[in-house]
Amino acid sequence: MPKLPASLPASLRDVPPAELFLDVFARDLQHRGFARGGRDAALQALAVIDPVTYGRDRSHLDGHVSRLSPYLRHGVLTLAEVRDAALAHAPDTAPSRVWKYVNELSWRDYSVRVYAEVGDLIWQDFEPYKTGLPASVYSHEFPADIDEGTTGAACIDSWSQDLRETGYLHNHIRMWLASYVVHHRRVWWQGGASWFITHLLDGDPSSNNLGWQWVASTWRAYPYLWNRGNLVKYAGERYCASCPLADAGCPFDATYAALSERLFEGREAAPGESGHLDPASLKAVPWEPSSTPETVPGVVVWVHGDRLSPTNEALAAYPEGPAVFVWDDELLKEWTVSAKRQTFIHECVQELPVHVLRGDVAAEVIRFARAHGANTVATTPSPSPRFRAIVTALEAAGLTVQLWAEPVFGESLTPLDLRVHSDYWRQISASAFGKDPAPPKPKRPRTKKGQSAKTKT
Repeated sequence: MPKLPASLPASLRDVPPAELFLDVFARDLQHRGFARGGRDAALQALAVIDPVTYGRDRSHLDGHVSRLSPYLRHGVLTLAEVRDAALAHAPDTAPSRVWKYVNELSWRDYSVRVYAEVGDLIWQDFEPYKTGLPASVYSHEFPADIDEGTTGAACIDSWSQDLRETGYLHNHIRMWLASYVVHHRRVWWQGGASWFITHLLDGDPSSNNLGWQWVASTWRAYPYLWNRGNLVKYAGERYCASCPLADAGCPFDATYAALSERLFEGREAAPGESGHLDPASLKAVPWEPSSTPETVPGVVVWVHGDRLSPTNEALAAYPEGPAVFVWDDELLKEWTVSAKRQTFIHECVQELPVHVLRGDVAAEVIRFARAHGANTVATTPSPSPRFRAIVTALEAAGLTVQLWAEPVFGESLTPLDLRVHSDYWRQISASAFGKDPAPPKPKRPRTKKGQSAKTKT
């Protein structure tokens, strides 16, 4: 690592986060989550994925899920390399064996692309609730009994405990828990999304918030519900067997029709309600392959939380250059990030050749660049509006910012239609399976049950 200029404070790289964030570690007694941070741990987890079996039993709580999401969210692994690892489990003649796994990876790419377009709007209702209820009936105060796991429902309380203690929830549980928060307790989805981001090792506003909007019906034609039968189908009796509400008072022991009648005023938006997203803004998002910058002298590398890997493209471009990571005090406070998450990030950073600072990110990167006499900052892209604001501040300080992109997950021959995942998937699916980009296949016309798709004469 280059010699440290005298004007910079000592690196915090090897300082345990428990010493840096005393209040967080005192508040969150679970200091380590379900996964260890860093590239070595990520590669160990990647080596044992079973994408073929995943396609058959992923919805079951004991199914073959990979638990790679924290490594993908923080850029320790890229979607492209996880996709390539999945394809290695299927012969070239039978990529369909891992189709579902690759398709599920695409949801991450899709969510990130939507987030890049909508920015902070990710925290607003894209559409009105389709529950017949106005947004005003959903409480902005998150219930303490859900947060503490004291609702009395064994499933809900167990999931709350798992979230707080491990930083992980199976995707099916995430939907079940979100549905309970929003529809049974009538809490605005933003509160639940913030709760998840605090504790989940993979929490970020892209996949997380879009998932909550999907459940809430602010980005879906109807609200997501589940009942006891659905729970038992995918989880067995592990919760119901010990639940004090199992024989009387279970809020989920009803048909879907009965639940819908109990919880909703209707299955459409209440009169006068509207959303904040113009769907046309996602209809034709320009697609262009990322260009690779040319290496230049006088560069420092800024590593941020979306690409915490030794394979970081900016680090690879300038392997001998000074590099910096900054603990973003403002963001950590805004998201009330848990001790588990900070430990995971710290473990990732320890594998990187970076000087670690904390405070205002833009100010610290500017200070780091000036201390090294640099006029260019090399980094990797991020969909976050906060990232764009930091880049703007760096440029306003007279610095040139180079963006070194990671390998793409899927390419398109046309502007991307991000209004719904299925249209996006049709555009990039060929490339996602390692083939040359191809025009999307035409949609098959929907027909009523029992009616042929052919035109009747």
